[in-house]
Amino acid sequence: MDLDALRFGNFSQLGQAITDWEEMAKKLATLEKDAKDNLGGKAAKARWTGENAAVTRSFVEKTAAEFADAHTQARTVARILADTRDELVAFRDDLTEEISRAAKKNLTVRDTGDGSFTVTMNIHPDRAAKGTTLPEHSQSDMEGLRDRVQAILRQATRSDTTAAEALRLIVDQAERGFSGADYADRDSAVKALAAAEALAKTPSRRTRPRSRRPS
Repeated sequence: MDLDALRFGNFSQLGQAITDWEEMAKKLATLEKDAKDNLGGKAAKARWTGENAAVTRSFVEKTAAEFADAHTQARTVARILADTRDELVAFRDDLTEEISRAAKKNLTVRDTGDGSFTVTMNIHPDRAAKGTTLPEHSQSDMEGLRDRVQAILRQATRSDTTAAEALRLIVDQAERGFSGADYADRDSAVKALAAAEALAKTPSRRTRPRSRRPS
């Protein structure tokens, strides 16, 4: 994540997305209950025969289950977005605090526009007002500021990219319909889905043919 993207980030739209998903989850919870109690309950009690027994009951039960999965998926998406928003806001605050402390030593960081940043003097001595005494800083002060800012940006980037990966994996998890996977937070989703993906890529063990003894 770029310096300015985090430093001046406005996460209000992300907050609105979280609210929308939370509201959607509430609505789907109601639909899930209706589908389970009404559709599912009636299907379980019905005494169908012929085509109804083979087709209609299965369709009704599957439809009721889809509402449950939709509710679970909406709730999981809301949790992932909320986790990410909270972390990015915290990282932005950390960055702001670092820049504020650096100013006391006449240091600041500037976005270079190419994904990097530089640590520079906040006010160059040649441009300071006459008689102004600027605070001093050392090379280690500059390097420390650089390292701390880089660490914050690295963590913010991880938060952003893992959230995107988790959301993509949740969508891709179900070829049709909704995913029924329920995760408490983004990190849980990332770990579980990454493990599932790794397992899917693991080659299956082939059974070795038994050697025959010569007759």
